[in-house]
Amino acid sequence: MTAPRCSRAPEGAAADMARHHAAQVPVLDGARLRLRAPRTEDLPAWTEILMGANLAHVGGPYDAEGAYEAFCTYAAGWLLHGHGLWSVERLSDGALLGFVHLGLEWDDVEPELGWMFLPQHRGQGYATEAASLARAHAATLLGDGHFVFYIAADNAHSAALAQRLGAHRDPRAEAAIGEPELEVWRHGGQP
Repeated sequence: MTAPRCSRAPEGAAADMARHHAAQVPVLDGARLRLRAPRTEDLPAWTEILMGANLAHVGGPYDAEGAYEAFCTYAAGWLLHGHGLWSVERLSDGALLGFVHLGLEWDDVEPELGWMFLPQHRGQGYATEAASLARAHAATLLGDGHFVFYIAADNAHSAALAQRLGAHRDPRAEAAIGEPELEVWRHGGQP
């Protein structure tokens, strides 16, 4: 089956325009990773992650169309809010490892810093490095304390990562959203 047109890279003048807009997204380099603008060729990895069976905490699992819509939503954040989705690639070989975002979903009260990695790249410290790079950018862009990590109460791995990044639970923010299955972790003081 041929991939839907929306999942294929643009050509000609449209490709030039896409590259122009992508060049406006900050590139963040770490010791092993680069955070860069998402591209259509990243969509299969994004879809693989979102079609995973263990993603109930982010509304999944998704089908391919739902994954594409979520990809577009996060990528559009750069135009709408000045922050959005980064693709995370390994510097040594350019391999796509996963994604980190500073974004807003429909019902988010505050911008959220989040991460999702392909299964084969989990447990190697990549999420910690990528989230740390994004956190530093978010603190500069929005101010410390003005973004959160929304983490499902049963997602111990993400809660541990938030703690490694220096975040703390914010009971006031949790009470304001009123969803007992969702924890709010904040880096820095109250907004």
